[in-house]
Amino acid sequence: MSNRKIRGVLKRHTDELMAVPGVVGVAEGEFQGRPCIKVFVMGKTHELLWQIPKTIEGFLLRIEESGEFRALGI
Repeated sequence: MSNRKIRGVLKRHTDELMAVPGVVGVAEGEFQGRPCIKVFVMGKTHELLWQIPKTIEGFLLRIEESGEFRALGI
């Protein structure tokens, strides 16, 4: 699957993923040499993990605990 395809999948599903309480970001990523969608969350909870699918349109979703994203003061 190409990077172009994963970008389209991410574009179509970003709003849906970001609507899940606790999700703070999504991005293209890689897992075991294959493209995946990374879902960044404030903290991993059973409830949150239950709400996020394992795959979307054939791409694996990897959940990473990141805490809150903040803009850097430049």
